[in-house]
Amino acid sequence: DGIRDAQESRGLGDVYKRQVLIVALLMLVSMPYSSIAAEQDGSCCSSQEFDLFLIGSADDGSLSPFDSDLDEEFDQFVTPSIQGLVEIGTWEVDWGLQGDYSDSTWEFRIPYEVEAAAGIQINATIGVNIGSTYFEGDAGAGLFLTNVGEVVIPVEVLAGEVRSGDKIKLTFSVRSLSFSSPGDEAGIRFIWGTDDFPGRISMKFPLVSIDMKEPSVNDRLVYFPILLKSGFGDRMWSASSGGMTVASNTIADSPIATPTNNGVEVTFAWEIPESADSGTYMVAFHLEPQTSLRIEANRTYDIVAGEGGSNAGGWYPAVEPLRTGGTNLLVDVSAKFDGESVQREVTIEFDGAMSQWVRWGLDNIGNNSLSSNSWWRNLRTYSDSVTNSEYNNGQVDDSEIAALNSHLVGSASDMRSFLANGLYLDAESILGINPVNLGPTEITIDLGHTRAFSAESVTIRIDTSHNVNPGERQQLIESFIRPSDDDLYTKVELRVEIRSSALQGLGGVAAEDIDAKHRRWIIFEKVTIEESDLDTEETFRVEFVPTGGALYSPLVSAMVSVFMLVLALGLGMAMTRKRARAPTMLTVVILGGLSLALYVLGLDMPFVLGVVSSSMLLIFPVALVSPRSDFTERRGRGQQPSAHVNCPNCGESNPVESEVRPLRLECIGCKSTLRLE
Repeated sequence: DGIRDAQESRGLGDVYKRQVLIVALLMLVSMPYSSIAAEQDGSCCSSQEFDLFLIGSADDGSLSPFDSDLDEEFDQFVTPSIQGLVEIGTWEVDWGLQGDYSDSTWEFRIPYEVEAAAGIQINATIGVNIGSTYFEGDAGAGLFLTNVGEVVIPVEVLAGEVRSGDKIKLTFSVRSLSFSSPGDEAGIRFIWGTDDFPGRISMKFPLVSIDMKEPSVNDRLVYFPILLKSGFGDRMWSASSGGMTVASNTIADSPIATPTNNGVEVTFAWEIPESADSGTYMVAFHLEPQTSLRIEANRTYDIVAGEGGSNAGGWYPAVEPLRTGGTNLLVDVSAKFDGESVQREVTIEFDGAMSQWVRWGLDNIGNNSLSSNSWWRNLRTYSDSVTNSEYNNGQVDDSEIAALNSHLVGSASDMRSFLANGLYLDAESILGINPVNLGPTEITIDLGHTRAFSAESVTIRIDTSHNVNPGERQQLIESFIRPSDDDLYTKVELRVEIRSSALQGLGGVAAEDIDAKHRRWIIFEKVTIEESDLDTEETFRVEFVPTGGALYSPLVSAMVSVFMLVLALGLGMAMTRKRARAPTMLTVVILGGLSLALYVLGLDMPFVLGVVSSSMLLIFPVALVSPRSDFTERRGRGQQPSAHVNCPNCGESNPVESEVRPLRLECIGCKSTLRLE
């Protein structure tokens, strides 16, 4: 049919890279930053100018206002065999925000590459459906395309109203393809879905409604809720960037994001400085769904410090907060191998949105209004252990921590469920084994300095062990972030260390796509991994294979190596009693130094011992080719050999430099051969 789908990722050509870079630089210099300001009452906005990006395959594509979704490349290839109208692709999205849109010119853009042809002449059209209303635009008759670039099609859109639930649909088609000087593989490839190939339609349309609600004051803490209404749910916040300033001071703490029926509510917490007092404050909020779009809203509030009293628990949201507001994660694994088992202490520390989610969930154990997909419904059986005064009291109590602890320790599947469906971490990847096969396990939950609802770090420690079979491959760590629709963790730090004893070695260590340092000393052997900013999209794995024998342990292998080197040295000394010893000693020193370096760097002990053994074998040929010591010493002092023989033909006296008999030597006078018996 002349069309070949290629959804796999493709590299960008150098020519197109240069063109895109130049165009981007020119646009940054010449075009103003798109900033949409709100009314002074904190509401925004009737419509915005933005891009909808083409996402997904040609036959099942979608549209997204978030440039963070540009992470997978798709294309459609059209060959000269195509005749008539060719539909390149369709992309659609259900709109969730009602509003009016005005007369405007929308602009559709899609990158292309012409392959194996001087150029191509086409007629391109784009159809736009807004609910039941249809608009169409074309690129003009006889559009001639060469090399690489973008097809640009304007669409005149008349004013109208979009209703919640209306479908926005784009249909891109080409017809009347005429190739210039086509080759055997001639065609045109339309590409979209990545930052390098951002297929999109630029439009003026209602995207998001911002409502800055009245704040709540708790002593000197002020909570500013922002309601974001759109058809994209909580992704309008989690897939965007944004922030808030109060009196021109940026709020650094992560906000609290909670879902609503028609969007997401984002609440910022601000503490009134000790130097400040009650008064009027200007609060500004901004949202950036895409790089070139900044939506702003601001409002003035009269804030009275001390309103609402001061309770120890602080403020909690009414519904379960989202986990997508940004979280820093630290995973620290400290393990010891004793030859039969691995003792492992795992520390999982996280702050931000994930910390808020855990604190809220603990304070809502027994809440019957939790949604059906809330993980905290698993703790309903512990509701009787939480008193009425402790339930939903604005702080996490000891009984609530004990309930979660009991739940995690009581069943390996429950611990796996909490890590996987709660924290989005794979338990087996961190613990090195299926949790079902773990030995006695202790879990400690530490909320830090405050039990109140906050973004402060939460630390979970897991102390456990599991048996090891010698010769079997053992997993130390592997990729542990579970995939999700949104990036839950903004930064991931990983620290891993495993140690063995003097009489037990770790054996061979294999690290895939991550840096692991393997070091061996006489009294222990260890493997360490330190990643300050782990790429969560990359897969990695670190394993070790314990041998189980004492020969390859750090202490015994070091003793064997030293013994073999000393033996090699002794053999060399014995074999060179009447010969120069420098070559032999140098050989032992070089191979001994190499063996030491390989030993410390953690190479497999069979290989290290092989290098040590080679030093013994090399002693024999090196000793045999070493010159005799008496001749070497005399030559070094400039003395002549003491033995001479006279030539019977010419009478010339010839020095004898060797004691080997029989010996043949050439006369220095007449060049005849002399034979000594």
